[in-house]
Amino acid sequence: MANGTTEDKLSACCLTEYRPLPGTPRGRIIKFAGVDTYFIEGNDQKSKGKVIVLLTDVFGLVKNPRIIADEVSEKTGMDVYVPDLFNGDAVHSSFMKDAPEAPGEKKSIGAKLSLVGKLLTQLGPWIIRHRQGVTLPIVEKFFKALRAERNATRIQSVGYCFGGLYTLLAGGSLHLADAIVGCHVSLTNKTHFEQLQVPAAFACAQEDDQFPDSLRIEAQQILARKSEIPSKFVLCDGTVHGFASRPNPDNPTIMAAFKQANDLIAEWATTHL
Repeated sequence: MANGTTEDKLSACCLTEYRPLPGTPRGRIIKFAGVDTYFIEGNDQKSKGKVIVLLTDVFGLVKNPRIIADEVSEKTGMDVYVPDLFNGDAVHSSFMKDAPEAPGEKKSIGAKLSLVGKLLTQLGPWIIRHRQGVTLPIVEKFFKALRAERNATRIQSVGYCFGGLYTLLAGGSLHLADAIVGCHVSLTNKTHFEQLQVPAAFACAQEDDQFPDSLRIEAQQILARKSEIPSKFVLCDGTVHGFASRPNPDNPTIMAAFKQANDLIAEWATTHL
């Protein structure tokens, strides 16, 4: 059971996004495994025991991951959880204001300097506060509690950017997940792919300095040699890092790729859970 329900946090403050997805989240905030968690209950009784966990990017538990959770639950009929890995200390999504939106997009010198400044003054200290030694115990406790307290028998972990690393770890030697999907993952290296032990799918941006072509190709080769483990890589045209979690709702190309990523998450869960 959950450790009690917190006051619903679907407030204007908590749901602030730089470019929010349309719609209103339909789930609720619960306190589970010691962290605030967005939970949307699946509507397929045959899928009870099968759950999906979304591990967010650095922008945390604001509106977009909740909308994604709702959509994934609707597509699969499964329960979906989105834990707040940062205890409210997420980076504000306005950080993306100066980031490119399309492959090859050129930014002004001012925009580039602004982005570099934010990387140095905001993201650097944040990464230290939420280093692996801090975040991994939260992830481990959450997944183990799902099995012990929510009777989860099969779990798919879905990781976006920062959360992608922990999704890979969950599907590796930690034995926390039964299947994984990574969306424009970051902070990873070839060892994380070599250690994978469960079916793994990846939604990849056409241009991504966090998961460059060289690493993606190496990862594909590593998993291709693991013939006993199903794997899939989807390269989404016209996209850059962040398309699957923070798309521009007014850009049809990016929104088509966003849908493609959600479809992959649903397909993988339906097939491998």
